[in-house]
Amino acid sequence: MMRAMKNPTLSMALAACLMAAVSAQAADKPKEASFGKGTGAMLTKEQLRTCMNQKTHLGELDAELLKEQAALGTLKDEVTRDGDALKARIDTVDRTKPEAVTAFNEQAQAHDKQIDAYQTRVSAFNARVGEANTERDAHAKGCENRRYLEDDEIAIKKGK
Repeated sequence: MMRAMKNPTLSMALAACLMAAVSAQAADKPKEASFGKGTGAMLTKEQLRTCMNQKTHLGELDAELLKEQAALGTLKDEVTRDGDALKARIDTVDRTKPEAVTAFNEQAQAHDKQIDAYQTRVSAFNARVGEANTERDAHAKGCENRRYLEDDEIAIKKGK
């Protein structure tokens, strides 16, 4: 060993061999990755697959909810605009003519049905948001801040 220290070429060769051995040993170990800081139990490959599918589903669900929210905003603007038009028209209705009053009342009833339809959609939307939040919480509890093997993630992404 003392001879290796006196011979710089031999020392460098020995150091290179040690580095290669250490890096080969490190390459044999699977790499860890995580959704968060990596605390808690290690996810199995199937658990990781489930978590990845849930995350994809939650992204799609968020996109659907945003689209529905925009549609509800448009519908709300339409209901408001129709309501404002009815309010403006009430003063111009000739109350001495029964057919004019009947026509206005029919429009008001149609507007009420429009409001009811909007409220029904809002209630359904709010229920979907609640379900999405429940799913999001379940995903966070089961998947976030859980360690997993990076090799498993790569295999799942490759379809294995």
